[in-house]
Amino acid sequence: MHTARVLIVGAGALGLTTAYHLQLAGAQISFLVRPHREADLMQAQKLYSYDQDAVHVLGDFRLYTAPEQLRGEHFDFVLVTLDGASCLSEQGTMTLSALGEVFRGDASVMLICGVGLGLYDHVRRTTGLPASRLLEGTMKIFAYQTAAPNAPEPAADRRALHDSADVAYLNFPDHVGFFVTSSPKQAAKDYVALYNQSGAATCKTIPVGLYRMTTNIFTSFILASALKDWEGTEALIADRELWPLCCDSQREMLRLKRHGLQGKIFAWLFSDKRIAGMMRKTEAEAAPMGYTAFNRCHHGGKVLAQNVGILERCVAEGEASGQAMPASSELLRRWRELQ
Repeated sequence: MHTARVLIVGAGALGLTTAYHLQLAGAQISFLVRPHREADLMQAQKLYSYDQDAVHVLGDFRLYTAPEQLRGEHFDFVLVTLDGASCLSEQGTMTLSALGEVFRGDASVMLICGVGLGLYDHVRRTTGLPASRLLEGTMKIFAYQTAAPNAPEPAADRRALHDSADVAYLNFPDHVGFFVTSSPKQAAKDYVALYNQSGAATCKTIPVGLYRMTTNIFTSFILASALKDWEGTEALIADRELWPLCCDSQREMLRLKRHGLQGKIFAWLFSDKRIAGMMRKTEAEAAPMGYTAFNRCHHGGKVLAQNVGILERCVAEGEASGQAMPASSELLRRWRELQ
């Protein structure tokens, strides 16, 4: 019986949590990390589960600290868990290029876990990998490193277990832990089949266009939340200036020419009321961890550059095609003024 081999590039909260679930599915896990992270990963990693109020252990994995060490190795999947801004940076581009050189003659599938306008094209161009071996997807599970600045504060009765772990995560009531795009079809099918063997969470597919639209528009909510000083979803919805800006910005992004008719339909469907309902539902489901607390820690911290960059590129693309982007531009103006 074939044992799937998975290489995870980066060992942050997303990488470690996904590795744990893939290891439950029977995969052999390896990490590619920067040399300074090697010492932190020489021992098993502990993950605290909010929904189970228990600590799980991720062990028995291999470590690599340079792409050159991967030559001659075969992996079924290579998960690039760097955020979008990191992938687009000079260092990230060098890493992607090196990975492309190593795996170009292989059959491994690269899964891009970061998001951002134009990120897929950048990865494909930089790695030289064919479209049939490039998959997009990301974790639905909320996860963060417990030592991160502004990490969510668990309830008192969870504190001891939480603080004993390296990562804390929350699996939602539907137990969907991961999303991947539905194409390339075979790559998506293989990854879903592997992930679903974990028995702890499932992986679902989503059309490419829908995936890119929905991951991009979330940035408007994040910037508006930051401008509201992370007071919470209800406080943001009640703000008669920021909330309309947030919703209008999302609709502007949906109407970008690249999203075609589908984007225009979604822009029409996404009323302020409907967006508010979606945010409230997620907040209720994330209650054990705290929706705003997680967003402040993760989206307002580690991947903030990714979020700001997405909105900036959306504005530039819209205006270049003759589309007005007043709400998105105003969110960015207020953000820059705050900084």
